[in-house]
Amino acid sequence: MKKNILALLAGLLLIQGAAFAQSAVDSTILGADIFSLIGQKGSGSATVNQSQELRNALSRHIVSNSNTKMQGYRVRIFFDSDRTARAKSEAIAAGFMERYPGIRAYRSHVSPYFKVTVGDFRTRADAQRFASRLTSSGAYPYVFVVKEQINYPNF
Repeated sequence: MKKNILALLAGLLLIQGAAFAQSAVDSTILGADIFSLIGQKGSGSATVNQSQELRNALSRHIVSNSNTKMQGYRVRIFFDSDRTARAKSEAIAAGFMERYPGIRAYRSHVSPYFKVTVGDFRTRADAQRFASRLTSSGAYPYVFVVKEQINYPNF
C-alpha cells in the first residue's frame, strides 16, 4: 500500500513539473498583430470568428498600456565624461537610430557622465544577444547590458 502511494505521489510530481515547464518564445511574432498572423505560418489554416468589439477592446488595451514602464534590460553603447561627451552622445544616438530604425535609443546624463542605451528587452538573454550583434558589427565594440526601467514592449 505504501509503495502505491509513493508511486502515485512521484507520478503527480512529474506531471506538475511538466505543467510548469517553460516553452521558447517565438521572437518573430513580437510586435505583430496576432490576428493577421493566423494561417500565415506553415500550410495550415485557421478561421477566427470574433466581433469587432473584441478587436477594438484589444487595441484600446494596447494603447492604454503603451506608456507603462517595467523592469527590463537595455544595452549601453556609450558612456563618457569628457568635455565633448554631450556632442558624442548625440552623434552616437543619431547614428544608431539611422542604422537600427526599429530600436529606440535613449540618451541620459548623470553628472558627470553622458550615456546612450538602446532597446527595450524583457530578458537579459535578449539584451545580451543584441549586444553580441552590435559587437560583431564592429560599429559598437564596447557594449554592456544594464538593468533599467524600460518601455512596455509591443506585442
